[in-house]
Amino acid sequence: MDTNRTASEVKAGNIGGRWGGNFPTFDGGHSLRLVLWNIVFVLFLLSLLGLLIRHLFSTDLGGTSWLINYQGGFVRRGLAGEILLFFATNFSVDVQWTIKIFCLFCYAAVSAFFIKSFLNRGYSLYILPICFFLGGPVLGGFWATKDLLFICIFIPILWVYGKDHLPLSAKVLIINTLAAFMILNHEVFAFIALPILFLLLFNLYKNNGVFRSAFLALLLLSPSILCFLLCVLHRGTPGTVSAILASWAPLLGTIATKTGEVPVAIAALGWATDDAFRFHIQVNFLSRDWGIGSLLAWTVTFPLVYYIASNALLAFRKCEHDFTEHHKTVLSSLLFFQLLCLFPVFALLSCDYLRVIFYWTASSFALFLLVPREKIESLFPGILFHFVKHFNNVLAHVLPPSKTSLAFLMLFLGITPVFFNIIDAFRTTMFYNVLSILSFPLMGLFGIEHGTIPVPGSP
Repeated sequence: MDTNRTASEVKAGNIGGRWGGNFPTFDGGHSLRLVLWNIVFVLFLLSLLGLLIRHLFSTDLGGTSWLINYQGGFVRRGLAGEILLFFATNFSVDVQWTIKIFCLFCYAAVSAFFIKSFLNRGYSLYILPICFFLGGPVLGGFWATKDLLFICIFIPILWVYGKDHLPLSAKVLIINTLAAFMILNHEVFAFIALPILFLLLFNLYKNNGVFRSAFLALLLLSPSILCFLLCVLHRGTPGTVSAILASWAPLLGTIATKTGEVPVAIAALGWATDDAFRFHIQVNFLSRDWGIGSLLAWTVTFPLVYYIASNALLAFRKCEHDFTEHHKTVLSSLLFFQLLCLFPVFALLSCDYLRVIFYWTASSFALFLLVPREKIESLFPGILFHFVKHFNNVLAHVLPPSKTSLAFLMLFLGITPVFFNIIDAFRTTMFYNVLSILSFPLMGLFGIEHGTIPVPGSP
């Protein structure tokens, strides 16, 4: 060890250079525990890589939401599919690999943004590959959907907003162009972006009175709001579904799952609104698995995700000024607000739980990293910050946040990707995937005897 390092640097884990400094030490400086945690982290990354490779070279047609187009008339989520159909028809591009390569690029871009931002601020990287953050798209199998494009669009929107040298007209034009493009590809983006953008724009005119400020903010966002309303009004019909399937038939043949059914991403266009709401309420809150009710599971899961997301950077910080209690309050407020905005999606519009929670955490951290602190603090009333502090104190009293407690929760927290299923939730845990990669050599020997070799991370 370099004898010139100070005791505080060693205690904080600031050894090993820029990268090594982001690996946390545990209370009391237990080096063995640190080494074991580093090994677990690397094994988990390897398991994610194995799963991603397996998905990438799968013969299944992934990302079927990309196939929705306007061949049956204007319909929500159809813009990207119309563009894809144009290129597939006129330039003979491979549809499946075009989708996969584009989504892989989006995944790499989002990962690069968060990793670079965390490193620049001196934050620990350990929260990033957990199931509810960047590990979710791989563990939940939704990396080839439009979800990563959500964050790819949300990040430059926030970046543009934070550029004070840009005139307001240029900001509004760029923001609405990007937001409208994404909403026409998937209307759920409106729940992620429009409420917080409204507050950010409202804050620019807050000295003009509440009603005037609200009117001006809505006016500036009116193109994006109009696109959202168009998507709500043109949800789709069974005839739309048939037209979409027919448009792809010359290129892809019959689009169907292994069971011969139309993929849910396309079939959902023909669902009646009331039936969709009832279905999602039933499966989201009234289902049971292994005798455990889904409502109870979410009552535990959401606070745990919030607890880890709000405390990880504080517990694993290298220096006290890197992430303070005040930073924690600001991040916690964003987590509360984004969860409130996305709750209708979770409750009524989707049963893809891991995807919705990914939207929640990724968008909250993007806001925290890109929007200046003083602007965030001026968005919310003081009562919210007071409530957040009180809520955090209650959680800290129940389970004091420390490196050890956070590492334990990261190891065993899992979230079912779709529908409520305990086994599927367990398969998204770091613990399961580390065991999976450790068992790979033995399973490889077994597979050689039988002429097959398993892929790391496969169930």
